[in-house]
Amino acid sequence: MGLLDKILAKDKGPSPRQLRRAMKQVTQIHGDAATRVGALERLAEWGTPEAASTLLRRFTVQVSQGSMDLEEKQYTVRLIVQIGQSAVEPIVQYLQTEPEVTWPARALRELLPPQEFDDAIKNVLDRLATGYHRWPEAKSVLIEHLSDDAFPQIRATMLKFLEDENDDVLVAAAQYLARHADEEIRERLIETLLGSEHRPRVRGRIFELFQEHDWPVKGYRKRVEEVIAEPFYLTAKGTVRRRGLPG
Repeated sequence: MGLLDKILAKDKGPSPRQLRRAMKQVTQIHGDAATRVGALERLAEWGTPEAASTLLRRFTVQVSQGSMDLEEKQYTVRLIVQIGQSAVEPIVQYLQTEPEVTWPARALRELLPPQEFDDAIKNVLDRLATGYHRWPEAKSVLIEHLSDDAFPQIRATMLKFLEDENDDVLVAAAQYLARHADEEIRERLIETLLGSEHRPRVRGRIFELFQEHDWPVKGYRKRVEEVIAEPFYLTAKGTVRRRGLPG
């Protein structure tokens, strides 16, 4: 291959074979760290969407030495951000299918303006709210990444998450909704509490939210009295309190 051929080949990006080799290297948890890092840097230099997708695979594995794993993942975030807009769509695709979403979400936040970031996370959550997801914990992490400014657009999806079978997801949604509560949300939270007979963590967190926000349980007092348990109790005004705490 002549010099011109090499330059043209580089402009076309990595070959499928090069990507497969890089994938193997970045996900080899028992290999030499220098080999992993070298592969990560090559992918960043290629800078194509396919290279970004391969870079993201580093987040799917964990090496035994915790500090090294942390440093490599932080470095991977920087390399993905270095790629720029070509990395956005691969990140969004990754967020829809993989369990470890914290690091990719951080990279996406650095790549996009705040509103575009919220829109991207909202679109992912909309998809996750209407279909099966093998790793529900990813949903709770993504909810925590949303800003309060996203509430008007994400409200309906958050209400759907109050029906999620995973406690982490439901609690994350309840906490987000509680920051923007109106009468409909207050009632939906009470109904969720009442329907969580075998989910003590969910009930406990919703009782805490009612105490923190000083919300009454009006319209539901009789039913709430039947399920409320120590350390929580209802005041004469119908607000939730926790024994041992002031007020």
